[in-house]
Amino acid sequence: MKLEKILKENWCRVTKERLGIFDYIQDNHLFNANDLITKFDYIGRASIFRTINLFLDNWIIRRINIWNKIETYEINDDNCSHEHMKCKKCNSIINFDSESICKNIFEKADELWFSISEHSIWVLWVCKSCK
Repeated sequence: MKLEKILKENWCRVTKERLGIFDYIQDNHLFNANDLITKFDYIGRASIFRTINLFLDNWIIRRINIWNKIETYEINDDNCSHEHMKCKKCNSIINFDSESICKNIFEKADELWFSISEHSIWVLWVCKSCK
């Protein structure tokens, strides 16, 4: 994903702060605003939240529901078919390949004349360490 191209196409400024945040989110699968505030302590909180909203509005990142009170995000990568499993006891999160699952969902949606704009599958589990 080319951040500079996306921002320029949407008449948004390319700043070193936005580029730094983007590099961070590419390296960290799941993140929240507090992660960015801690990592980028030289960037104001308001700027962090504006950048998150800008990235959401331009489909650079997407919200992930992990059943907690903190909004969590991940980079929006159409080439990556994965979903998440969360341990109910220790809150660890793992990714799993979902290409075949998603293929079935999209085929069923087409069959029923639905157009899927977003999807997310979450599985709650108890991990091996917590059993």
